[in-house]
Amino acid sequence: MSSNEIFALRKQGRSAEALEMARSEYPESPTDLWLLRAYAWVLYDQAKKLVEAYEQKRLSPGALAGQLTPCMREFTKIANPLRKDSAFSQMIRLAGKVSKDWQWFLGFAHWAGVDDFSDEDKAAFVNDQGKTLDSLQRRFTRAICREAAAQAAASESDPSLIHWGLSVLKQALQDDPGDQWLNYYQSKLHLAQGEADLAIKRLAPVLHRQSRAAWPWALLGEIMEAARPGEALICYTHAAQLAREEQEVAKVRIHLAQRLALAGRFNEAALQASLALQYREQHGFKVPQVLAQLLASDWYRQAVANNKLQNLPNVQAAANALLQDLDRQSLAYTKGVIDHINPEKALSYVATSIDAGFALLHRKFPLLAGLPPGTLVEVGRATPEGPPLDWRPSEALSLPGLCETLCGTLERQADKDFAFIRTARDDVFVPPALATVFAQGQRYDVSCLAIRRTNKQGKTGWRAVSVIEQPGKPTLDSI
Repeated sequence: MSSNEIFALRKQGRSAEALEMARSEYPESPTDLWLLRAYAWVLYDQAKKLVEAYEQKRLSPGALAGQLTPCMREFTKIANPLRKDSAFSQMIRLAGKVSKDWQWFLGFAHWAGVDDFSDEDKAAFVNDQGKTLDSLQRRFTRAICREAAAQAAASESDPSLIHWGLSVLKQALQDDPGDQWLNYYQSKLHLAQGEADLAIKRLAPVLHRQSRAAWPWALLGEIMEAARPGEALICYTHAAQLAREEQEVAKVRIHLAQRLALAGRFNEAALQASLALQYREQHGFKVPQVLAQLLASDWYRQAVANNKLQNLPNVQAAANALLQDLDRQSLAYTKGVIDHINPEKALSYVATSIDAGFALLHRKFPLLAGLPPGTLVEVGRATPEGPPLDWRPSEALSLPGLCETLCGTLERQADKDFAFIRTARDDVFVPPALATVFAQGQRYDVSCLAIRRTNKQGKTGWRAVSVIEQPGKPTLDSI
C-alpha cells in the first residue's frame, strides 16, 4: 500500500478507509513525507467536518472538544515533519476557527508554536471582496494571546500553557505595540490580575480607534465596576446602545440590569433583563443563574405586570466626556507652542521643538481654533509615536530655546514690508503682518514673543508672533 492509494481513497470520499490505511502504514514508514501528507489530509477531512458542524451550530462546544481533540492529538503525533507544509497550515486554520470554544486549543497551539509558518502564511492577503486580511500567522498569534489572557485567572487552567501564552502576548506587543487586539487582550489580563489602572491605560487607545464599537466599552465597564460603579453604568449603557447585533451585548445586558437595579432604576433594569432573556430563548441558550435571580425579583415582576419596561436615555455625551477624562489620566503630554494656523486646512500646527510638532485638526479639537500663535499648550498621546489624542493649556510661561519673550530694537528698512528685532542674543524676524504697523526708517524699543524654528531650507532662527512697543519715543535714523 502507498500514499497514492490513500489519496485515491480520500478523493473517492472514502476517508474512513483512507485513515485506517494511513494508520496501518505509519509505523512502517514514520519518516515518509508523502505518507505523512496523505495521513495528515485524511485527518484534516475529519477535523473539517467537525468544525463545519460546530459553525453551523450542529455541534456544541462540549461535543466539539470530545470529538476534535483526539483527531488533533493524532495529528500532532505525526505532523512535526510537515511544519510549513500546506496540511500544517490548514489544520492551524481550523484550530483558529474554534479557538474560543475548543478547550484544548492552547495545548494544540503550544505544539504548533508561532514560528513554523510558510512565507505565504506570514503574509497578508486580499479576499474575493478586495479586502486585505491579516496573515494566518498573525491571526493564530492573536488567538493564542486572547485565550491565554481569558484563562489566566481560571483555577482549572494549565499554568505552564498560560505562562507560554502570556509570553507570546508579551513578545507580540513588543513586535507590534499599536495592535488594538493585543492591547485589548493585555487590558483584559490586567483586569484579571486586579490592575485596573493598567487595564484602562491599555484600553484607552483601543477605545479611540473603536469608539463606535460595543466591545471596548463593555470591557471598560467591567474594569470600572468595582471602584467606579456610576461610570461603569455609563459604559454598559453606551455599549448596549452601540451594539449592531444582540449577541454583542448578551452578557452586557445582565451587568447593566444589575447596576440599574442597584441604582434604584428598576423599570430600566427590567427591560435589560427582559432583552437578555429573549436572546437566550430565541437561540436555545441556558439562562445563567445571575439572570434567573434578576427575573425572579419583585421589581422585575412588577415592571412586567404593569407594562413599565423603560428604555435608557442616550449617554453618548457622557461616554465621550468619560473618555476624555480617562485620556488626561493615561496619556503622556508634551509641551509645545501654537506656531501657526492654516485656515484652508482648518488646523493649528503645534511646535514641540525647532524641527518637530503636530498638526491638530480643528474638527477634532475645535477649541484650539480660537487660540493665537504663541499660545503654550500640551499635546497628549497614548504612545511616544502615537497620534495626538488630546490637548490642554500649559502652565508654563515659556519654552526655553523654542518660545521665549525677547527684548531689543526693531528696525524696518525702507521699501521692506518685514523687519528685524536686534536683541543681545539673536536677530528675530518680524513678518509683514506684524512689521507694517511700524514706520520705515525708524527704530523702536520693543518686546516680542518669538518662536525658534527650522525652515524648509534648513535654516534655524527666531520669528516673532507678537510685538509690543516699549514706552519711549522713536528716533529718526535713516538706515
